[in-house]
Amino acid sequence: MPARAGHLRGEIVSAISALLLAVTMFALAWYGVDGVPGRTARLVGTENAWQGLSVLRWLMLATIVAALAAAPLRLGGRSNGARPNTGALVMLLGTATSAVLIYRVLIALPSPDEVVDQKLGAFLAVVWALGIAYGGLESLRDERAAAAATQARMRSA
Repeated sequence: MPARAGHLRGEIVSAISALLLAVTMFALAWYGVDGVPGRTARLVGTENAWQGLSVLRWLMLATIVAALAAAPLRLGGRSNGARPNTGALVMLLGTATSAVLIYRVLIALPSPDEVVDQKLGAFLAVVWALGIAYGGLESLRDERAAAAATQARMRSA
């Protein structure tokens, strides 16, 4: 039996957070950086996550894809009526992404000799990654509650 939309609260939270993280990753400035100094003045520009985070960007993309795929997978269900358990994976990826982003945004900036400051996009990304982790946690709770209800029905039958 496919999941009802009302039981997808965690997946919806993580999917919305993933969409916001994707937009933030590419469209907003994350870091102010020193440019190539000229003869008269130093150029200062900005970088987004794709430009400034060469390794972390792949973890962020994997987290976004997993969070966006969780709701359709759970809503559609499998042909045998079982629902895929995606909550743990989304929670794990969201938590890992959040932890690494907190480290990269608040503690150890990438290229400290070039990065001048953090911009709004970097701080928003931490919030969206935490939203993905929270959505995964809620989904995991729903999955466990559904499994417990199924076991209770099987015992009473």
